Amino acid sequence: MQSFVISPAAVRDCRDCARLLTEQLGEHGVEASTERLSDLLEAVVTDTDRGFVLVARSDKRIVGVAYAATILSAEHGGLVTWLEELHVAPSYRSRGIGSALLTALMERAREAGVVAVDLEVDASHGRAQSLYRRLGFRPLNRSRWVKELKI
Repeated sequence: MQSFVISPAAVRDCRDCARLLTEQLGEHGVEASTERLSDLLEAVVTDTDRGFVLVARSDKRIVGVAYAATILSAEHGGLVTWLEELHVAPSYRSRGIGSALLTALMERAREAGVVAVDLEVDASHGRAQSLYRRLGFRPLNRSRWVKELKI
């Protein structure tokens, strides 16, 4: 089994992270622009008030990414980390990378005074649901809604 290291992303990592996330979103039928995602991740990496990005590296190659946005939540009464995306390259799955990224994300959030971590998971994605349950997350009885605004 190969080893890996979890660390905060740097600006130079954003393009590779965006490629991984574009791949992940594509797996779920979501069309995404690598360029736009790279710009978004750079904005987060350079402004910690927006959130943070963690990467998993194996042999210096980025093989996993966790992107967390920070919001002020009325429901939770404080800062909340919203797990926007968690993705591990398919050939690196089942090696503990997703668990390590999520554990590091929760540690970093706690250190920042975050009171909760929220996320959503596709209802058909049993593997992700298993990971989240294993690490203490619980499902909420809600449905998520969205209205996309054209700019």
